[in-house]
Amino acid sequence: MLSRKETPFLIDLPQEWVDSVYELLQSTYQAKLSNLALDFKVYGRLYKSELLVIASLVDPNNDKALPTSYFVSMDLEEGQDHTKLLDTLVDSIGAFFDLYFADPSWMDYQDMWKEEEFKSNKVNVKVTRENIDLTIKADQLLNQ
Repeated sequence: MLSRKETPFLIDLPQEWVDSVYELLQSTYQAKLSNLALDFKVYGRLYKSELLVIASLVDPNNDKALPTSYFVSMDLEEGQDHTKLLDTLVDSIGAFFDLYFADPSWMDYQDMWKEEEFKSNKVNVKVTRENIDLTIKADQLLNQ
């Protein structure tokens, strides 16, 4: 389960939006990605009371290599427009990967959700070695 809360999953965010975030990350970190032979995968999900975006840094040539997955989540009120919160989540992803790429020995993984203040908003983050594609497949199998 990817969600921080135990609320019902509603939808995946539109693929066009996911693709635009992917392109932004690729263009921003192009030199680093080329040098390290890495790529991004982006996921966005809307839950009943939560908005979740995940950016994973993966080795596209090695399925067994552990990714670095940055999860960022915000609470949603009933009827709140989630589209206004997406920029904050994407900016948080950028701030994280700026730090990550600035330190070649970065290893500050945290597999528990941690609340942080980011641009005057409360966000919840965690950084893991989780393979998000495998987690999604496992969730689908468990829900059958």
